[in-house]
Amino acid sequence: MDIKNNAPSTSESRKGKIFDLQNKDIENLGCIDIVALEIDFLKHKEIKGNLFPIDIYPKAIQEIIIEIHNKQVFPIDYLGSGILSAAATSIGKSYKIEVKKNGWEEKVNLFMVIVGQPGDAKTQALKFCYNPIQIKENQLFTEYENQLIEYEKGISESSETKFKEKKPILKRYLLSDFTPEALILHHSNNKRSLCVFVDELNGWLKNFNRYNSSGEAETYLSLWSGTPITTDRASGKSQRLSDPCLSVIGSTQISVLKDFGKDGRSTNGFMDRLLFVYPNEEKILRWNIETVNKVLIDNYTALIHNLLELGNEDPNESIVIPLETEAKEFLFRWQNNRPDKFFFDYERSIEIKLQQYVLRFALILELIQSTVANKSIITVSIQSVRSAIKLFDYFYHNAVQVRTEIMRKNYFETLTEGQKSILNELPKTFTTAEGIKIACKLIDRKPRISERQFKTYLKDLKLFKRVAHGSYEKVI
Repeated sequence: MDIKNNAPSTSESRKGKIFDLQNKDIENLGCIDIVALEIDFLKHKEIKGNLFPIDIYPKAIQEIIIEIHNKQVFPIDYLGSGILSAAATSIGKSYKIEVKKNGWEEKVNLFMVIVGQPGDAKTQALKFCYNPIQIKENQLFTEYENQLIEYEKGISESSETKFKEKKPILKRYLLSDFTPEALILHHSNNKRSLCVFVDELNGWLKNFNRYNSSGEAETYLSLWSGTPITTDRASGKSQRLSDPCLSVIGSTQISVLKDFGKDGRSTNGFMDRLLFVYPNEEKILRWNIETVNKVLIDNYTALIHNLLELGNEDPNESIVIPLETEAKEFLFRWQNNRPDKFFFDYERSIEIKLQQYVLRFALILELIQSTVANKSIITVSIQSVRSAIKLFDYFYHNAVQVRTEIMRKNYFETLTEGQKSILNELPKTFTTAEGIKIACKLIDRKPRISERQFKTYLKDLKLFKRVAHGSYEKVI
């Protein structure tokens, strides 16, 4: 059951102030201005790329990202997105964002894919981002072992018929190798949050339908949406999650991206729910002897642990936070002005799902901000909404890039009417400028397609051949 509540949660008094105190130490070191300079440098350096917008985070989190990037040489994109995912896993369904009062609420679960080449620190970066949750899991396992010892001792000292204590259960946040039944079971044991944390997501995809033929991809579609899930076991006992909150995080190599679209996943909405993290600049990780500031690591650990403590004691209950009026008006105006016509079908699907993600991003960022500032959360601010839209732009760019690489190249039988019209109107040979003039001509006072869409179209090797810089020839 959801609790509509604008007051601070019951865990506010429990939330530690380690993060706040240590942040003062960092300010004394004079790092704030250095971080601002670092961000300006990165933006200038990556001006042709799609750098993860770390300015969505409070200064204290920016410091952590810059420090790890400089000392460990992990890509900014991996760190920025990994922290976002770890925060989402920590928050779970303790909080929801209220979009409309008629019951439209969103949780914060994210399905994220880290893309890169071998040796570019994908695994190491995720390990850093999720290490505070691993620490929490180690604590939970120790507690479970102690409780199990006491439970077994109780059984041995009394008859089973008289022993009334329940067998202890292991509460987990992360799963890597599991059956569909185990996934539901572990989520039942931790109703707040669960995350599929897999080093190589391609292996996770290959395991779909390994245990049954009921369509595991469809199950994940429902889990992403947070709709109730029921499974029937061979023993006859059924399991049900009435309000699941499952995240997914893992890595993959560029060479196997095409596998993500197999078995209907490119058309059933599965691909559209994936947030692709795709750094513009790929480098092999180089070792160095520089040491990361321990205070910053402790700061980050404190942030994630505080997020894990948010919300009510009852894991079935969520605190629902509304958008502040200005933020809601801004968000709705932005959404209403988004494109409604698309040259490629996949662009429409990506657009719709990422608009939904904006709501999730905004709540995550608001909770991070309030936790760092050690303040209670009342509404989701316009600042968080603006930052969430920056993430929309970042992930949209990456999603289109991924689709461009894996989409089928043979359009002879699948071209849309718009694509056919442009292809027919183009001369046998043409320059980029000439092609743009034809493809992007005004229809009803609006460009038929955008320049970016046309340039993506030109990448179809089955239709076009690049004969020189800025010059193309139709293959047919």
